[in-house]
Amino acid sequence: MTRPHSSRQRYREFVEAFRTKRLDTEGVTAAQGPAAHAQASTKTPAKRSATWAARWQHLRKYLRWLGPHRTAAAVVFVLALAGAGLQMVEPLFLRFIVDHVLLNKGIDAATKLLRLNLAGVTFLSVVVISNVIGVVKDYRQRMLNTHVMLSLRRALFRRFLHLPLPRLWDMKTGGILSRLTGDVDTTTGLLQMAVVSPMLSVIRLLVAIGILMSINWRLALTASAIIPGAKTPEQAKANARASELPMLRAELHKKLDDFYTSDV
Repeated sequence: MTRPHSSRQRYREFVEAFRTKRLDTEGVTAAQGPAAHAQASTKTPAKRSATWAARWQHLRKYLRWLGPHRTAAAVVFVLALAGAGLQMVEPLFLRFIVDHVLLNKGIDAATKLLRLNLAGVTFLSVVVISNVIGVVKDYRQRMLNTHVMLSLRRALFRRFLHLPLPRLWDMKTGGILSRLTGDVDTTTGLLQMAVVSPMLSVIRLLVAIGILMSINWRLALTASAIIPGAKTPEQAKANARASELPMLRAELHKKLDDFYTSDV
């Protein structure tokens, strides 16, 4: 492997190594030569599997720490689920107002005004209830994080009491305080980042798909089919090349318009 001669080349090599997760391999290669690079490359899959196994083990330990607080965690999750559900329902009020009130020619003006008032009051009530649930959820989550943080600090303090003095001497005062404060504070935020947020995101996606399917399954399938993916640079370039295709004919536009107007 040739050594880059300019800072721009070194920067590009670093970006490529970071993107392909070869920073450790590159460091071994620069320090020990091609033989060490080949040895490190052969160990890369094993290291990745070991890293994922360690992450799952840490997650299982964290869930075991949440065992005594499972009731409070369940309450926080239910409140978060209720708040997310109410937020997903809010666009349906606008659909009702537009489709069944404003564009409904079979009712008179007085009935429209009555339905608008009822829909507005109901919509306002849903927004207020959603915000109240959000406040209660945040409060309960802060309380849960505080209780988990205190239990972790007690367990860590008991662990420190059983460590030998030479080990404590090697850790220094700053290391001990860092583990009792910063590390514990970071760990307590895992409930929101690793448990609540991913599950709510999946549930919101499923609910949104269900709502779209219930409204009009043809439009839902069409919308999901035309959304382009751009996970890789190649996909982004392919999506950009789509703009070079010729435009659809006016006759085809007219047929599509008639189809969506009459059938969809």
